[in-house]
Amino acid sequence: MEAQLLPPPREVGPDGRGPRARRRRPEREDRLGAPQPAHERRRPLFHPATGWFRRAERAASQWLDVHVWPRVPGATVPYGRILDRRLVLSHARVVIDGLPAAFEGLRILLVTDVHAGPFVAPPALETAFARLAATEPDLIVLGGDLTTGQLSEFRDHERAFRSLRAPLGVWAVRGNHDHYTEDPARLAAMVEACGIGVLDNRAVELRSGGAGLWLAGIDDLLIGAPDLDRALAAAKPPVVLVSHNPDVLFEAARRDVALVLSGHTHAGQIRIPGCPVLVRQSRYRLDGGRYRAGRTELVVSRGLGAVGIPVRIACPPEAVLLELVAPGRGA
Repeated sequence: MEAQLLPPPREVGPDGRGPRARRRRPEREDRLGAPQPAHERRRPLFHPATGWFRRAERAASQWLDVHVWPRVPGATVPYGRILDRRLVLSHARVVIDGLPAAFEGLRILLVTDVHAGPFVAPPALETAFARLAATEPDLIVLGGDLTTGQLSEFRDHERAFRSLRAPLGVWAVRGNHDHYTEDPARLAAMVEACGIGVLDNRAVELRSGGAGLWLAGIDDLLIGAPDLDRALAAAKPPVVLVSHNPDVLFEAARRDVALVLSGHTHAGQIRIPGCPVLVRQSRYRLDGGRYRAGRTELVVSRGLGAVGIPVRIACPPEAVLLELVAPGRGA
């Protein structure tokens, strides 16, 4: 996987078009190696749903996002600048056994953890989405946490979500923050009204050139009601599974899923270069990047947004552009 700075944003007018791009010094390019082996060893004394630290962290984050940050003048400015100047597009080529020839070279844009809310103004998200759309993916996957915790946050950003289009559609799953709205069913209806399909423990068959590729999705692993068996019941291999939480990897591997797409972790959001993640969201240390368990590959994106505080340190916002290839072309 290699990381590249997205093309600089264009000046977007009311019609969504801009005549010229602003120049900006390019960000450095990074290259990641092959997927890391994932180990099914849970972290001791840590439970992401019921552990005391996670419950305290979650309560503090929700309180700040609902009662503090919306009342702070200019709260969207700092992260708006981060998103504008530091948004990275990471590339990876993923080998899929049994990939139909019609889907050779399929480009999937993975966008996770948008966290529409107090840190991102609607124009900033529209601009970020426009830059990502310029990559012309075949399929767009939204990996959950579309909101920070309120239905009104998604409503304020509906125009940005409506702008997302791809030949094989735009598909989403719900994350834990989407459940914090206390009406995830209503949120799903709002998402679908934007032309985005919600994969709530179900699968859809993508069709191209007379062939099919199954895309499945499950509800949030911690707060929702995930049902992997139901999601995969009708699907035929190879299957691409979308799960907000990457910890589904080992269950997916036991069901011979080819590829899992996730977010949730923010890769720590605030990092010390060269040091392990300070605040982990995965019980299996699946913090970000590529992993493998058996024949199943997992891709975990750092995500677009932020929670708690409008800052990312040594951990810039990210979307991932994947290219699926059959064996023999390499990753």
